[in-house]
Amino acid sequence: MKGSFWLAAAAAACLTNAAWAATIIQVDSEQGALRGFDGFDPTQGTLNKVTLTVDLTKTRAWVVSAPSGGITSASIDWAIDGKWLFRSDNDALGRPLVSLTGTGRSDVMLDRAFDDVSFGYFEVTATGSASYDFDPAEFVGRRTTFDGFDLGYLIDSGDTRFSGVPLGGEINQLSEGCGVLGGEPLRLPESLCGAANYTLTYDYTPAVPEPGTWAMMLTGFVVTGAALRRRRRTASALG
Repeated sequence: MKGSFWLAAAAAACLTNAAWAATIIQVDSEQGALRGFDGFDPTQGTLNKVTLTVDLTKTRAWVVSAPSGGITSASIDWAIDGKWLFRSDNDALGRPLVSLTGTGRSDVMLDRAFDDVSFGYFEVTATGSASYDFDPAEFVGRRTTFDGFDLGYLIDSGDTRFSGVPLGGEINQLSEGCGVLGGEPLRLPESLCGAANYTLTYDYTPAVPEPGTWAMMLTGFVVTGAALRRRRRTASALG
């Protein structure tokens, strides 16, 4: 029986150590309908820390033009220094801004014409990421949804610089322009212009079983140990 006791004590110690910390990770995305995040169930334990990580890829569509009869293509260098506005259905979380940056070169065919002007469409892309720690009390038993808005989606935001504009030409952002597909601009809501992915992490201390539960567990370990000892004695006698 002594061996059974130590088996029970060792198992109880392992369970106690394992209960010091635990993590729940949830993910959501603006592509399609936002599902939102489940609130923390306080019966699981004590919520110690809440961390949200936001990963962004945002696209916009532009048009470059030049006088007809001149050049037929343009190489446009661009640089973005923009902001994405964080939003939530929980006002206590605030509305921080996430930096959106990007650089690149777009080779644009000026293969469309209108009113003595040749033009073509091109796409720019900005990325950004950020992590935030929130008050755990705001997530206990409370469902939360996050979203946001690329301020550069708005015309004349002024967050993008260009070089390589053809002589006598100009560059303009397309209203509701997400990007370019097959040479044609895409006009979609901001939430579908690229991707916004969210990862929410709950770090918590699991609830410790009640004394009665520990007693039942220890009794079970002891009974199991005793049964194993009897089985070994029976096997030895038969052998």
